[in-house]
Amino acid sequence: MNGSDSDWQLLEKYRKEIDNIDHQILDLLRDRQRIAEHIGDIKKRLGLEIFDPAREKRILEDLASRTDEMLNYETLRAIFNEIISAARFVQLPIKVGFLGPEGTFSHLAVISLFGHSVSLLPLDSIGDVFSSVEKGSCHQGVLPIENSYEGSVNTTLDMLYRYDLKINGEVLIRIRHNLMSKAEDIKEIKRVYSHPMAIAQCRSWIKSHMGNISLHETQSTAMAARMVAEDKEAAVIGNRLLASLYSLNILGEGIEDSPDNITRFLAIGKRALSDPTGKDKTSILFFLRDKAGALFMALEALARKKINMTRIESRPMKTRKWEYLFFVDLEGHEEEPAINEALLEMEDSCVLLKRLGSYPAADKPWE
Repeated sequence: MNGSDSDWQLLEKYRKEIDNIDHQILDLLRDRQRIAEHIGDIKKRLGLEIFDPAREKRILEDLASRTDEMLNYETLRAIFNEIISAARFVQLPIKVGFLGPEGTFSHLAVISLFGHSVSLLPLDSIGDVFSSVEKGSCHQGVLPIENSYEGSVNTTLDMLYRYDLKINGEVLIRIRHNLMSKAEDIKEIKRVYSHPMAIAQCRSWIKSHMGNISLHETQSTAMAARMVAEDKEAAVIGNRLLASLYSLNILGEGIEDSPDNITRFLAIGKRALSDPTGKDKTSILFFLRDKAGALFMALEALARKKINMTRIESRPMKTRKWEYLFFVDLEGHEEEPAINEALLEMEDSCVLLKRLGSYPAADKPWE
């Protein structure tokens, strides 16, 4: 053995200290779970929802103020996201519907929003997610709303108009692709499988690292991963969650051609859940009267109240030819007087104004 006896003794000493600390952490986690269970009982008596995004956001922000060079915010957030998820689970196992199958970026968004301690309900379409939440088949639904390159997901916009549900949260997921396989070396790979969009987003990397390798398109990255798990000469392109789900080796990380590809996902539920946190978003949709200056008059109320509009999108109304719905995201919470007053003023200019929900603004992965 290399090293002095004193170094080996010191290593053993520190490892025992780590073990003791781990046991203390475990005891504290058990205490936290017991308290969380009591809180869950009180919530049920008060008729409150188990998922409380504003409270969870405040917990993470308080912890963020205590970070240092030994424990950065990203690490702390990942740890406490799972601790909070486990606490929710003892109160009520939350079922989350999402655009499946498992292993997709929608699945990754579910984990980022709710942690691993949830019951998953993979669904075939965005419409199925909305329908399942409305029927009570799941407590929350998670679905994509927009992408930094491709723009809005129009089906989600249409469903927000059609269904009487509320937005309870959002998360921004950086689209990072990896090359994964049962093989241990990229030189063993003879063919690559994935969804056509994933292949398209990695073409330059594939060309420079794998030449004219045989590419095969599948309906989803998860389907490709299942195929690759049975074929040691094949690889799949997708997010790293697939590696853990299908026991694959990661042969290439971050292989996407554009590193700034980000998709925004929403969590939807039957009820509005979030109190103001000080860093919120409010989403609305509205339909205007067909007259000159109608859009200006509607938005003027926001300008007068100095409310920042972070996004506006128009969508054709399928029930009225050549007429449009407008979808808008605002900075702030609808319980704030300025926003509430502005929305009340806007209602006078609109045929319909629907408050889709106020929720904590997502952390930005590029900051």
